Amino acid sequence: MTAVAAEPLLDSPVAMQFDARGRIWVVELPGYMRDIDGADEEKADGKIVLLADNNKDGRMDSRRIVIDSLIAPRTLLPAYGGLLYSNGTSLWWAELKDTEVLRTELVDSLYVIGGNIEHQPNNLFYHLDNWIYSANATVRYRRKNGQWLREATAFRGQWGLTSDIDGRLYYNNNSLPIATDYAMPNQLTHNVHQKVRYGHNQAIATSSRLFAYQATAVNRGYIDGVLDDSGKVQSFTSACSPLIYNGSSLGSDFFQNAFVCAPEANLVKRYILIEKDGKKIAEPAYENSEFLVSREETFRPVNLYNGPDGTLYVLDMRKGIIQHRAYMTSYLREKILERGLEKVRGRGRIYRVAATAQQLGTVTDYSQFTATDWAGLLAASSAYQRRLAQQQLIAEQAVGAKEAIKEIALNNANPYGQLHALWTLEGLSALDAMLWKSVSEKATAAIVHETLIRFSAFFPEIESGQISYFQKAAALKNVQIDQQLLIRLGQMNLPAAQELFWEIIERRKNNPLLCEAIISGSAGKEEALLQKLQSISQTDSLQSFLRTVINNKRENRIEGPQLPRIFYQDNRTAGFALYSKHCASCHGMDGKGNGNLAPPLVDSEYVSESKDRLILLTLNGIKGPITVNGKRYELNLFMPGIKNNPELTDKDIADLLVFLRNSFSFSDTHISEADVAKWREATKDRTKLFTEEELLQY
Repeated sequence: MTAVAAEPLLDSPVAMQFDARGRIWVVELPGYMRDIDGADEEKADGKIVLLADNNKDGRMDSRRIVIDSLIAPRTLLPAYGGLLYSNGTSLWWAELKDTEVLRTELVDSLYVIGGNIEHQPNNLFYHLDNWIYSANATVRYRRKNGQWLREATAFRGQWGLTSDIDGRLYYNNNSLPIATDYAMPNQLTHNVHQKVRYGHNQAIATSSRLFAYQATAVNRGYIDGVLDDSGKVQSFTSACSPLIYNGSSLGSDFFQNAFVCAPEANLVKRYILIEKDGKKIAEPAYENSEFLVSREETFRPVNLYNGPDGTLYVLDMRKGIIQHRAYMTSYLREKILERGLEKVRGRGRIYRVAATAQQLGTVTDYSQFTATDWAGLLAASSAYQRRLAQQQLIAEQAVGAKEAIKEIALNNANPYGQLHALWTLEGLSALDAMLWKSVSEKATAAIVHETLIRFSAFFPEIESGQISYFQKAAALKNVQIDQQLLIRLGQMNLPAAQELFWEIIERRKNNPLLCEAIISGSAGKEEALLQKLQSISQTDSLQSFLRTVINNKRENRIEGPQLPRIFYQDNRTAGFALYSKHCASCHGMDGKGNGNLAPPLVDSEYVSESKDRLILLTLNGIKGPITVNGKRYELNLFMPGIKNNPELTDKDIADLLVFLRNSFSFSDTHISEADVAKWREATKDRTKLFTEEELLQY
């Protein structure tokens, strides 16, 4: 494990990407939790910097700021001869001439539709299907003919996105280390009335147990089971950035293993992926230890990458505080201050990991590659090179290399070369019926069959001639092939296609995953499908699925992905902003009160106990002495009620109180807008402040 870059070259890095020259583009986020109160988080001091290794010794030795003054950037991606990046709530694309920004385009003004930065889109990912996806988002992007396309897609994970070499996406959330889709994106969502439950977001890790080196500051460490007897976190609480490793420098046993970051425990966990009957499970690689563990609590792995040299890259944010203020409990705040973690900022590291020093490898500069060179790289043994070649050929719209790409598509001895060649041709709009037919006549690999079946929809003029190929593919009785066949055949009306469709249904109608494929391909035909099933079978899983979809259709209930239309703010983030504006000047950002001005909120029974009493107190205010956590406060001042403040709605007040209970107590009882409205109505005629004696009656 070697350091590729460190401070002062880096400051709070959260994401990175390689370009074709092997340089590293990095997003820096110094404004994230710059202090324990989360001050000035909207300050435009985010950056995109370019690191280069000029003397070729394996370490970055120069830093150039390419884009500055960004608000909370989280992601970037070299794409289409430029750079995609986030700035505030928007997604932008900059056309580049090396490091010079020639112009910028707004790709999506609603890239972020709300929520806390921990729950906003991130990790732009250029996928095999030529669409760009993000974690924590329901939109995908693609550039064609100089225009940006924007489509709805399934929601995936919280922080980080990756795929295996077959094109299956993997992601996670803070407590779920790894989940996957069992179909390529947007294949199970053709029927907008179907809610996909089995083909998307399937948890596959057999264990989330962690083996940390030391006790660490964890947000809800006071809850039974979060920490062991020595104070070490036992399971993921901040899982992020899964990676399916596709390099060679760790050894063949590591190929297509999954790695997951646990920054709260200062470690990276390794899983071995196992496939059975079309489904995946992820088993921990080690029984009582981890792939990578640090004894430094400031080691914060927040992203993992496949490197161009075949190694595993680890991005270390190197920050003391990684929990956003809106979600931080008073327990965690105290632990951070005890350890002095709030002082650790302005740092950042990038590491690369290989089995031995000899396997660290070198980074190739592809900047002088021609279209022919890139076409040849589609057949490379390296998945990284195949992906890069596909992206470059499409970015350059290198139609002159079409014949060389077709040769690779016809080579059955290299199925992954075929796969990338076919998708490259799709991206170049250069697929034709003759090539499709030639590849289908000789294809042997399941992943190639899947792709050919999907692409068959591009050539309706030869639809009847495709049936014999579909029959050959169906005879393999492969789950992934059958899934794609059911989608495609369901869309067709030819009698021979329907005959094969029902033949596959007969053997798959009790498989929930394939039931979703059947319904996806049969959008608009659900009633007829159900009637035929009822005529040949008493009961099966597919009938149950169909009834649900038919009911959704009758009620015009859309269950499929939709493009976001409105901006929202989650209640804790909104509550944090309201608390900062209306309450912190008296009670303090830490909730510990302010001498004779205001009592503490931390450990206050008024915050943690009756929610009705807390609402009443907030709406109507209080005067006179008050006892908090056994201590009497003889206050000369009073707290005014806020029910008559025209700026604050019932929802605002509910959000504020949810934040209070999350941050300053151990209570997780929810407070709703309706709860506030009830007590506002009940006390609408009250003009006096409460005394403690009156308030305690509630």
